[in-house]
Order: sequence, then C-alpha cells, then structure tokens
Amino acid sequence: MRLGVVMPIIRRILFIGLLVVPVVSIAHHAIAGRYDPTKTIEVEGVVTNLLWRNPHVQVSMRVIGENEITQDWSMSTTSLSNMRRWQIGPDFIEVGDAIRVAGNPARVGRGLYIYNVLTSDGKEVLLGGTVRPRWTDQTIEMSASRRLGVGDISAPELGIFRTWSTPDNIPMLIPRDVGRTPSGRANLTEAALRAVDAFVWERDNPLQNCMKKGMPLIMEAPYPFVFTQDDENIYWHNEEYDTVRTIHMKSGVSAEGQSDSLLGYSIGHWENERTLVVTTTHMGWGHFDGQGIPASTAGLSVEHFTVSELGERLDYSMTFSDPENLIEPMTFKKYWVWYPDAEVNEYACSLQAED
Repeated sequence: MRLGVVMPIIRRILFIGLLVVPVVSIAHHAIAGRYDPTKTIEVEGVVTNLLWRNPHVQVSMRVIGENEITQDWSMSTTSLSNMRRWQIGPDFIEVGDAIRVAGNPARVGRGLYIYNVLTSDGKEVLLGGTVRPRWTDQTIEMSASRRLGVGDISAPELGIFRTWSTPDNIPMLIPRDVGRTPSGRANLTEAALRAVDAFVWERDNPLQNCMKKGMPLIMEAPYPFVFTQDDENIYWHNEEYDTVRTIHMKSGVSAEGQSDSLLGYSIGHWENERTLVVTTTHMGWGHFDGQGIPASTAGLSVEHFTVSELGERLDYSMTFSDPENLIEPMTFKKYWVWYPDAEVNEYACSLQAED
C-alpha cells in the first residue's frame, strides 16, 4: 500500500466525515471522553506496535505528515473480547504492515479510535456492529449469525446451563445518562444528586486501572457468560474481569450475617422450570451505574432469568432498589442469545490497554 502525505488527507477526510459519514455511537464513557465522536478522519501509515489485550486493543503507527515530517500515532479500538465474540481473528494486521484506518480523532494529541482498517492486502476490517465499509466490499467483519443476533434452537434440553452472548443490536442494560436526564434525576435522593453533581469522570472513574465491576453494573457486561451448577449452587461466570457470581440455591439459606462484597450475596430459586429468580443483598461496590450514582449496602437486586422454550434466548430483568439513593426502584431489561460456538475466554485486562 502506498504511504501518502497523511496530514492533508486527514483534513480532507475530516471535512467529508462531518458532512456525510454516519457517526458510530460510542457507548463507553471513557472513549467518548477521550475521542470526538462527531468527527471521522483517515490516517495512513506503517504499524510499529500492537497490543492484543483487553479492555482496548492498542495500535501504534508511524505516518508521514506535513512537510514530510514523521509522526507517531497512538490508536485504540474495540476490546479483544469483542473481536473474539464477533469471530474476527487478530491476524489481519502485523507490525510492519502499511495500512489505512478511519475513526474518531483524539481530543488531544495524535490519537484515533479505530472503526475501519484497510489492510495491506486490500481487505477492510469492520470493528463494530454498526460499522459500514468505506473503501471496498472485500470485508472482514462479524459473522452473519452475530450480526443478526438470532440464537440457535438446536438444543432446548440445555435450558439455562450454556454460554450466552449479548447481541450487538440491543442497548446497554443501564442507560449511561440515567443520572443526567430529568426523569432519572427526579428519582434520585438529595444525597445521590449531590454525588452525581460532584462526580468527575477523569478523577472518579471506578473502572480505571483494570478495577473490577461490582453489582449491579456487572450484569450489563457485553461479553459471553456461562451458567453452571453443582449440588448446592449455581454459578454465573462472565468473561469480563473473569467474574464469577455464586447463586446459593440450598433450601433455607439466608443472607443474614453475610459480609458486604463486590458482587453481594445472592440467593436463587426456580419460579418455574424455565425461570430462575435471584435476590442479591450486601452489595458493597458502592456504585450503581459507574457514572456517579452511588449504591449503598442497603441496596436490593431482584433478577429474573427466563430461557425460551427452544433455548435460543435468555430474557432478563433486574429491579434495583436502594432507599439511600433511589426514591423508587428501577427496573432494567435485556436479553442474551445462544451461539453454540461461543466460549468464555480469559479476560486478561492490561493497564497498557486502557483508554
């Protein structure tokens, strides 16, 4: 691939992008804070370093800028876990490849959040469920089953005990702006409102430095999870941060006297043969949405997991109450689907791969 003078290309594509290129939605607050989602630019250069790690794959490029001056760009893209669940392997670029990329520019410095990659052999990689081709119809993208978000019906006998995946065409479980909208703020106590208004993402982000999510926010994790069981308990194992929740199923079990913890203490029962109900208390993470709304140890979560008759879909609802921070309980819903080839892999969060 030819290495051109990149800075004029950047200015030209930026102008076009603002006019006609659809902007990909950025759900991750940290990404939206560092990169400008209203702009799309292109950069050509040579790959100098790659880091295939969670939470964001890192790409370093050397480009030829204005007046033939060499520039080093630091770029990020989606997580390694997302690439795995989209069935996009990491072998489409290597150090030394000449490539072209497009994405949202950093608000400060030479950075880019990449959505499109034109590889050295002329194929275009689409890194997102809503990303569309820019340069060619020879694409590497998520498989058709992943794009449609339809589960497999071949094994209804598995019930709930299988690996479940989040479709890419559904919204986040807990809206990112719930503490900023008029309706959301109307349901917050005075103490919660003060906490939200004092929250500064760069300073107070509870997820930085590969810190694990707690309940209830961990339930919106987009990565695969699996239900397993033994004689007494059910286990929920999510790929994100290699999180394992224990759901105590033994008759007569009580949360009384249990210690507060990141994931709380969960007790489950079968409402019917297809619906698992889980009640969780003693949640000590301290955060409701990770965006400023606090959660107290008085919080209570009631979850319903209902597997469809044919086993292709798992419907979910969570009702969360917290008398110290919420005036009324809040209910959130989502669903997962079953892909027979989906797996829960090691998450392996790296500080070097954070944004």
